[in-house]
Amino acid sequence: MFEGGKDLHMEGQLEGLEHAQTDSPGAGKLVFNRVYRASKHGLEWGEQFGIFGSWLQSFGANSIEGGLWVNPKTAGPYYYPTLHLAGIGDTYHVCSDVQMGSGLYERYLGDKWLNMVQISNKILTIPGSNIAFDMEQNPYVDDNGIWIGWGWSYLDLDHPRNYRFWLSFVESYDYQGPVNGYIPEYFNWVDPAKISDGRYAKKKADYGSGYGSMATIGSAANAINGNENYVSGLLKVADDLFYVPIPNLPVHKEKEYLIAHPQNISQAAMENYSSSIRNNALELPLIPSADKMFEKVYESTHNQLKIIEKINGEEYAYFVKPSYKVGYENSLGYVQWDFSSRTSEEMQKKQNGYAYVRKLDTQWVDNGGLGDQYKYYPNQYNTELVDAPDDVIRAPAKVHKYFNYKERDTTNPEFANWDMGDKKRYQKKLQNGATVTYVWFKFIEQPAMLSARQNHPEVYTVSYLNMLQTYMENLHRVINDKSVRNPDAPVFINYNGSSNPDNKNPHLAKIDPGQHVKIPEGFEVGYVPIVISVYHPEEYSENGIGLESAPDEECENSDWTDTFDPDF
Repeated sequence: MFEGGKDLHMEGQLEGLEHAQTDSPGAGKLVFNRVYRASKHGLEWGEQFGIFGSWLQSFGANSIEGGLWVNPKTAGPYYYPTLHLAGIGDTYHVCSDVQMGSGLYERYLGDKWLNMVQISNKILTIPGSNIAFDMEQNPYVDDNGIWIGWGWSYLDLDHPRNYRFWLSFVESYDYQGPVNGYIPEYFNWVDPAKISDGRYAKKKADYGSGYGSMATIGSAANAINGNENYVSGLLKVADDLFYVPIPNLPVHKEKEYLIAHPQNISQAAMENYSSSIRNNALELPLIPSADKMFEKVYESTHNQLKIIEKINGEEYAYFVKPSYKVGYENSLGYVQWDFSSRTSEEMQKKQNGYAYVRKLDTQWVDNGGLGDQYKYYPNQYNTELVDAPDDVIRAPAKVHKYFNYKERDTTNPEFANWDMGDKKRYQKKLQNGATVTYVWFKFIEQPAMLSARQNHPEVYTVSYLNMLQTYMENLHRVINDKSVRNPDAPVFINYNGSSNPDNKNPHLAKIDPGQHVKIPEGFEVGYVPIVISVYHPEEYSENGIGLESAPDEECENSDWTDTFDPDF
């Protein structure tokens, strides 16, 4: 077990893939990702990386990010990556509701800041807005693995100001349908600091009449599924030899598919879809979409894997070229291995996830497109992957601590909307070892909907709330009727819009059984399970146990402001 080097760190990540652009303005995007063990060794608090994620942007205002990621701080120690489903209000404001009650960097939110709503009546979302996957399922490694379909789109639910309700969807083995979503006004809030310092005015001037949010205009054109990497655990074994974390990829076959079917959704399609839900006439819940073909591997000097070492205060970069190659065919993205010989195959399997890398004396040369950060950077060198220097088995030392999503102390008026009264509590054990407690709420009475009524009383009137409740009951009837175990055809998200790997339907991934709920009698439509706490054992908790007594200082109710575009 080794500690990471003090003057060493990794930069760069797996190459992304670019596809033909989605509509602008559009109604979001859908995609299928392969679910696989994505790290050779465990990660610790503060480490995370995303896997072919999507970043849906609006027109100068905000974004919805998500996809598979490894982030044990919020999700706990899951075997597979989890599916992260959340959006940012005013871009990267720390009180953005990204965890159904907590913000960026695990800040607890006062009620005024609540904006994320639970939509599904069959599965829970866990902190970080994550969907986790059953570690005991058959991974189908010889048959292109297991897959999850997911994405974001919107519904037109007769909002009095014609704002759009954005919500996430998934297509899995044991659940198909929406998961969570947002109060539309969330996307129109503007940080008062950006108003006072002129950033908001400049952004409005830059976009002119084209400025707008996910709620007012929709999503901008999107053309990429990218990766990110924030992982430590780099060891200098000798003067020119390093033990390096690199992407851990499926390596059972020479060509392993990783991503499939990026899909465009038109606004016209979702207006028709929404009308069917409002009229309780949605017979086929499959979201109308069109596959977009991949066109390019997204490569750059910034993305290239590299070891960064400081020597006598000067920075050196050693560029790492793994033995795999990312590629695409039509709407399928893959990693290509070299199994031309048994030796080559065995070497690539040994080097998957972690590899021994030797620094060479030759200068690294980019093939073009160097940014200034690298163009005038003298200490750039090539490397080569080499055999292990000895028989020692090495692994990075990690501290395994996780975030406990604590139940709020509702005697504090900051948390009044979480008051459960005499509602029954239900508990499940998650595969990450944590215990989740949840309570059933009527859709329009869940905490974030209470906040919507308080923050926007002119919109969320009794009559409009009753209308929303009816629409949600209509949607739940569709879910109850159409979401099944092991469907033999697409239900909500299409995987037959273009060719599949080996021309076979994908094996859909199973969700952690701890996230499935049994609907109590009488709660079949119009009620949703709201997670009120997720506790890891105390010895593994970074923030202790017990009740959360107050929101974080910058996210108290008094910090919230009534600054919503275009109302000022």
